[in-house]
Formats: sequence, C-alpha cells, structure tokens
Amino acid sequence: MSYPVRRVALDILMRLGADEGEGYSAILLDAAIKKHNIDGADKALLSRLVFGVTERRITLDYVIAATAARPTSRLDTDVLNILRLGVYQLFYLKKIPPHAAVNETVELAKKSGKGFVNAILRKLLRDGLPPLPEKKDGKVKYLSVKYSIPRELCRKFLENFSDERTEAIFAAFLCPPPITLHANLLRTSRDALIEQLAADGISAHPTANAPYGVRLDAAQGLPDAIFRGDAYVQDEASQICIAALDPREGDRVLDACSCPGTKAFSAAMRMKNVGEILACDKHASKLSLIEGSAARLGISIITARERDSSIPDASLDESFDRVLCDVPCSGFGVIAKKPEIRYHSLERAAELPALQRAILEASSRAVKRGGTLVYSTCTLFHDENEAVVEDFLAKHADFALEPFTVGSISSDGMLTLSPERDATDGFFIAKLRRK
Repeated sequence: MSYPVRRVALDILMRLGADEGEGYSAILLDAAIKKHNIDGADKALLSRLVFGVTERRITLDYVIAATAARPTSRLDTDVLNILRLGVYQLFYLKKIPPHAAVNETVELAKKSGKGFVNAILRKLLRDGLPPLPEKKDGKVKYLSVKYSIPRELCRKFLENFSDERTEAIFAAFLCPPPITLHANLLRTSRDALIEQLAADGISAHPTANAPYGVRLDAAQGLPDAIFRGDAYVQDEASQICIAALDPREGDRVLDACSCPGTKAFSAAMRMKNVGEILACDKHASKLSLIEGSAARLGISIITARERDSSIPDASLDESFDRVLCDVPCSGFGVIAKKPEIRYHSLERAAELPALQRAILEASSRAVKRGGTLVYSTCTLFHDENEAVVEDFLAKHADFALEPFTVGSISSDGMLTLSPERDATDGFFIAKLRRK
C-alpha cells in the first residue's frame, strides 16, 4: 500500500474536525478505503483509529492538556489530531507495541512539530496516564472525561436518568456493538441462516427477542450472506419495532420516513411479499437505496416515493392498515455505532420535536379506522419520545395506546430499549390503534 494507514486516519480526523463533529466518520472512512485500496489488517486498523479517536476525543484531549500543561485550544489542529492518534494507540490499542506507536505517530508531524509530539508521547510512555477526574470532582466533569461525552450532553442525560443509569448507558456506548442481521425470509429462515454462517466460518446466535434476527458472536466483518441477499444488517431494536407494527400478508403499509428502507424490508418479509408498502423519503436522491436493496432481496411490493411526510396528503387519508413514523431524531441512542453523534448540537436537537409532531400528525391521517400507527426514534430522551406521543394523544381522542409483546418484552404501548439493559440500540417505540 502506497499511503500509510495513520496518514489516512489523520486526513479523516482533520476533515471531521473541520465539520465540528457533524461529519459522518463512516462515510469518510469508506471513501478513503476505496480511494487508497485499503484492505485486510490495514483496513481494520484504519477503522479502529478513526472510530476510536472520535469516540474518545474528550478523554484524549484531557490527557494531552494535562501532559502538555497547556489547553488543547493552544495547539495547532494537525498537532492535536496527531497527538490524539498517538495517545489512543498507547492506551487503547494494546496490540501495537508502544515504541512503534510513538515512532509512527511522530513521523506524521511536520518538522517543526516533531519534537513537541515526541516529547509528549514519550512522557506518557514513561509516566503513564495522568489521573482522570473522580466523582468527588463533580459528576458532570467525571462523566464527561471518563466516557468522552460533552458536558452539555451529560447534563441532558442526567435530566432524564439517574446518575447510576446515566453512567451505565455511557459505559455501554463505549462497548463495540455487535453486527445484527435480519434473515431474508423470502429465501431462507433464521435457523438456516445461522447454519450457513457457520459453514462460512462465522459463529452467530438468535437475537433475544426479535424472532428473525441473528447476532454475530464477534467482530467478524460483513458475512457473504449479505452480499448473496440472504440477510441484511438491522439492529434488534429496529426489528422489535416492526414486530410491534405487526404487518400482515395483504396489508397496505405506509413507511413515512423510510430511507435506507430496512424497516420496510422487514415489513415485506412479514407480509410474505404480498400486499403493498409505500416507502417515502423527503430526498429523491435516497430512493434508489430503497429500490436497489429491495430488488437485491427479492422484494416486489415496495414503492418508493419522494414525499415530505410532515405535510398532510389528502389522497392518502384513511387508506393504510399500518403506518410507521420512524421520525428524524437526535440519534442519541446510537452513539456506540456513530461516535460523532455525541458532539452534535443540542440546540439543533431541540428543534426536532416540532418536526416529529408534524410528521406524526400528518401521517396519522393515513391510518384506517381500526388501523395501527407506530411512532419510533433512535434516541432516549423524553422530549422526543413520550412527550411527542402524549401531546398527540391529548389532541386525538380517536387514537389510543395499544399494548404489545415481542419475545419476552411486554409493553403497555410505549417502550424504550436501552443499550446497557437490552444490548440493543437506544430506541423508542409507541404503538397506537385508531378506534
């Protein structure tokens, strides 16, 4: 390979920094892998460096500032990112020899910065990590530095959960999430998929509650079953959401905010590819993702349509047996999979409930009398979850919460799945019935 892995990692981190945390690390990473033709162990190392440094940025910056005896704001951006890479390798990648980590990292720096980078990393190599804040130093400071969560977001979690629950959630965010698949029921079964994975050298087991899910036992990369169209990636929480929706053969289903379409695919599987699914997305450019994946999976009942689901459409009124509103949200339940989300603006997140209410309101009109409406998010916060549903129910006497059971999970109509308790994405599901 002509381009060093650590140099590629630095380039990606510099771009993420320029976007102030709003860039999507996975997209930049995939582009770099294709551009430089990176594979095998180099690909694995590059992914770990990018995701790891992004995930641990606040902790790394605390260590750098304490060691350099100056705030990181006084460091050039390239020097700061180089030091982040070095500190991460020293203390979080145990398979890399420490001296090799130092030497390779120093080579990334410009001539004028090599001495400073070398001094900081060798001091850490000699003395070890400086003491991190303890609980007695203040719970927000302690949580922020230990789990690399911005202080403002720490306060938001503490407003919604106890101190103990907040820390447990943050600890779960630092655990590498497993790959979870949904079996393509049009071509195979869950048991047959697990057998095929075993034949391919990949160990897996059934998901705890979702009836068609398969969880890989370790980080083993994407299996061939995905490329054959025998399965697709979908977290168990999303699968539980579709189980709550409970689409039946012959139903007419509206997926109001569909892209990338995996929930529509799960609905089609349950419907045995008989019926109709209208999968909507506001951005026409994304519809090909739904259509292409549906074709690969052998699904023929999905129609993808450009539509702003926050705007009522009278032509859809009372014409669907089941409507899913998997609305745009802050994403603060999937930080383990998308580490840069932790740095997203809370001010921007505060604007979301108005949009979520509008989508729920407009989409509810499409539900037939006696039909089902499911509202879902991948966040854990009350103002995007229960508050939106409670506000809707207060204005719509013709809808009521509908209890549901999926596997061993039972709900009175509103359910929050949490990573530290359920080993899934952080996810909210509300099931309503139109009277």
